[in-house]
Amino acid sequence: MEGLIISNILLWVLLIVLAFVVMGLVRQIGVLHARIAPAGALMIDKGVAVNEPAPQVTAADRQGRPVNFGYPGDQGQLLFFLSPTCPICKSLLPAIKAVGKARPDLQVVYVSDGDMDAQAALIREFKLDDAPYVVGPEVGMTYQIGKLPYAVLIDKAGTLRAKGLVNSREHLDSLFEAEQMGIASLQDYLHGHDHAHVHNHDHAVKTHP
Repeated sequence: MEGLIISNILLWVLLIVLAFVVMGLVRQIGVLHARIAPAGALMIDKGVAVNEPAPQVTAADRQGRPVNFGYPGDQGQLLFFLSPTCPICKSLLPAIKAVGKARPDLQVVYVSDGDMDAQAALIREFKLDDAPYVVGPEVGMTYQIGKLPYAVLIDKAGTLRAKGLVNSREHLDSLFEAEQMGIASLQDYLHGHDHAHVHNHDHAVKTHP
């Protein structure tokens, strides 16, 4: 009987210790999460640089209407390069459509290439019938798009303000954050910030008496 009581006491002690360990781990995970900076859209160093005039090209959408890319106008442009066979592209379409509704100063243009039947099925599924939707290689080649999904943000003056791979809504939002901050990408900003921090730290160490 005494052995059973002792074993129960030991089990309760182990349970309490385990609870404290789990609490400590949860706290550490929270600290690490707070220290990790949000990941922005990955900007591949190809094509026109950010804050330079965007390449100008005109292409017909699927209904034969001309769409001008990179020209100054009353609206800026968000170019979303996608494919009907790209699951991530499809997952981002509701967010892209939401941007178009929330930003009347921004024209959202969908750019794709490939089988027209697959394009038509995608357009029906996501109700993009009235949206500018260009199918063809011209625009992608002009902007040197290699991977999907990719987004390019152009302002009213025709200046390329942000671009990059957008694998999540966070990546998409980072394009607008980069535009507001006047930087090429959040990665460049964070890299420069970390580099400056290290440089200042090293300078402080060298000058410390």
